Parts: sequence; structure tokens; C-alpha cells
Amino acid sequence: MSQFAFDAPTPPAPARAGLRLPGGTETKPLTVGQVNALIQQVLSGTLPPVFYIAGELSNFRTYDRGHAFFTLKEPGAELPAVMWRDNLARLKFRPKDGMAVIARGLIKMYEPQGKVQLYADLLLPQGAGALELAFRQLCEKLKAEGLFEPERKRPIPRLPQRVVIITSRTGDVLHDVLTTAYRRWPGLHTMLMPVRVQGEEAAPEIAAAIKTINKHAHTLADGKGVDLILLVRGGGSLEDLWAFNEEIVARAIVESKIPIATGIGHEPDTTIADLVGDLRGPTPTGVTELTVPDAKSLLREIDSTAAVLTRDISRQVRDADNQLARLLVTLTQTTRESVRRRARQLDTRQQQVQRIEPRHAIAQGWRRIDDTGRNLKDAAQRRLQRSRDRLAKLEQRLDRAGPALQLPRLREKLFALEAHLRAVSPQAVLDRGFSITFDENGHAVRSVAQVKTGDKLTTRVADGEIKSTVGTPRQASLF
Repeated sequence: MSQFAFDAPTPPAPARAGLRLPGGTETKPLTVGQVNALIQQVLSGTLPPVFYIAGELSNFRTYDRGHAFFTLKEPGAELPAVMWRDNLARLKFRPKDGMAVIARGLIKMYEPQGKVQLYADLLLPQGAGALELAFRQLCEKLKAEGLFEPERKRPIPRLPQRVVIITSRTGDVLHDVLTTAYRRWPGLHTMLMPVRVQGEEAAPEIAAAIKTINKHAHTLADGKGVDLILLVRGGGSLEDLWAFNEEIVARAIVESKIPIATGIGHEPDTTIADLVGDLRGPTPTGVTELTVPDAKSLLREIDSTAAVLTRDISRQVRDADNQLARLLVTLTQTTRESVRRRARQLDTRQQQVQRIEPRHAIAQGWRRIDDTGRNLKDAAQRRLQRSRDRLAKLEQRLDRAGPALQLPRLREKLFALEAHLRAVSPQAVLDRGFSITFDENGHAVRSVAQVKTGDKLTTRVADGEIKSTVGTPRQASLF
């Protein structure tokens, strides 16, 4: 800190009007305001216009009008200071007592109170930069509120159909995201919400875009709503990415009803938007790969699932056949044992009858034998009928559990999968009214930047091709 010495005029000695001073001279007394104005003139004419002063903040207070009053101090010295509201609002960090700072400003006297103080227009934290300190302070605040916790975050849909991209309309980021998305899932419906991604106006625009998408989500994508928001930006310095570290953006992400995935900068870059978002990707392309499904991988998964179902059904059929065979064997054995038992009982009754001598006993015995025979026959028939009924029920159960009933359901499922695959195929996209345009080299035209006036183009529609010549290329709005 620079120190300055100067010779100030000696103020007149206090005197009363009409009094003669020693030496026979008279003088007119000055008012307090005149003295303070004189000191102000001396300060303004002698001190440099700007000071950079290192010190420790003390008694930092912000009042209703937004102005801050504080003291810069060091051991054995203090300097009162003030910072007006507009300058205070431009600080990226929150000043606190005990913080070591460098204050920039000018020294003036506050004449109504005769108080010399520093009028600061900038505070810089010593050690860490202002942005780094502001980043740490906001991280601590939001973490204490639980906004970084995984339990708070919304799940990302596995098969998003309608995605809104929040990023700059210019640059390579939008092209990279769209190229990756359509390569992985050709049927994806994407929309652009263009915003600034750098500068003082970027953070309010990003927050407003998130709120607008949530407010009108039910009217977007032909009234089908929005499944996912991608918030993306290319790499840059801490200053370049600062819009994504503003509290207004973090609050908008937290309040969103629609899941938000972020891909901001490159792998080492981490912003507060990444920390409060529902999913963070290492780059804009990386977050696209994490959120947009790969159609080829889904086809492989469907094939694998179909193979597993086929194996399961075949195993169930084999198990049912084996169970039926065991039941038939058990039923046959039970029926034969019952017949043999009844035959033994009949032999016993015949022997008992033969031992009876009287004729009437013999006749009665034969009648009993006949009755017993009929009863045995009826019982055997009833038992056989019950066995047949049981066998028929078992056959019905086997038929219901067999492949004859399972295969139609599997066919319906496979037909549905096949219809879904046809719906997302390139030909299906053409059948719905879309078209694909190729240049003279057979490359697909994805941007007006690929063509120039006079180029020959071929546009493929559902039932053929259309030849055309480029007039004047013009960038169209995507949203």
C-alpha cells in the first residue's frame, strides 16, 4: 500500500469575532463545514485518483438500499469504507468478515460527518480468484440444501422420444449433438431452444428457457410433451462457462419437472449445473450417447430376449411331457393294483360260499356272489371312469400349459417388436412424409453449410427421387 506525504496549510486558530489575537492581528473564524471542505480540497488535489488497498474485512453490513459499509483493517490500523449497491451487485462472491481482500477505490471525506473513508468500487479476494471463491460459496450453499444428493434427482427415461436441446444456435455443439442423436435413434424428435451460453445475459436466458419448456411442455412435440432436456455447451475457461455456475440456473434446473441432462465443456470441467442436473455427461456428445438409446443395441437385446423366451418355452414343454408320462404310469399301476385286490376279495368270497353245505345257503351264497360281482364290476367301472376323467383333466392342463397356447402369444409379441422396428426404420421415416437429400457425391445433406448455389441435389422420398438445383442456401430456425 502506497503512502503519501504532503504539506497541508495550517488551519486558523479558533477565535471569536472581535477578538484581537496576540501580535495585534484579527481573524474571522471558519465554520465546521468550511474546514471539512478545505480538507476535501486538499485530499482531492493531493492523493492519487485510485487506491489498491490490502486488508481484512470487518463489520461488513449491507443495508436496505443495498449499499454496504465495512472496515478494512490490519494490526494497528483501520480504514472505514463504503461500496454502493451497483458495484456490490457486480461482485461474483459474497464478502464476509475476516476475509482477506484487495479493495479498489478512491479516498474522500464524507463532509457532513468529517469522516475520511474509502469509496470502493471493486473487491478482490486474496489467494483464490473471485470466480473460484464464488463457485465454492455457492457449492457449499446448495450442498447444504441437499440439492446435490442423488435421491433428489429425477430418473432419465430409458427411451426418450421427444428431446429439447438448450444451447447456442451457432457453433459445432448443436451439429454434434444432432448427428449423434440421429445416428443412434433415427426416429428421435428433437427441438432447439436457442440461448446465449456466455456473457452477462447467458444465465438469465438459460434459466428462462428451462422455465418456458416446463410451462409449455404439454403443447410441444405435437401435444405429446417433452421427455428430456439436454443442456449443452462446448469447452472454455472458467469465465466462459460461468453462466452455468450462476444460482439462477441451478435453481431453474432443480425446479424443472422434466429431467435435465448436462454436457458442459470437456471431461475436467465441472459446473454447478452439472452438480444439480439429473445426469452429467463428459461432453455434449457424451451426454447424448448416455441419454439417446442405440437402435442397433436394442435390436440385439430383442433378439437375445426372444432366444431366452424360446428356450424357456421349450423347457416347459419338455417338463410337461415328462410329468404327463409319470402320471400315466402312476395311474396304470394304481388301476392294476385295484383290480388285483378286487379279484382276491372275490376268490375269498367264493371259498366261503363253497364251505356252506345247505342248499339255500348255497343259493344265497351264489346270489351274494352275483351281487358282489356286479358291485365289483360297477365299482371297477366307476373307478375306471374317475381315472379317465382325471386323465382328461390332466390332458387339458397339459394342453393349456403346452406350446400350442404359448406360441400365439409369442408370435404376437414378436410381431409387435417387428412392427416397432419397421416404424423406426429409414423407410418408415420416409413413409411418414420425411425425406433425405444427397449431394452429387452421395453424401446426406444435414446443413445448408454443405451446399452452395448451383449444386445438384437428389431428394429421396417414400416412392422415388426428386432432382433439384440449389438456389440461395438460407439457415432456417430449428425452434
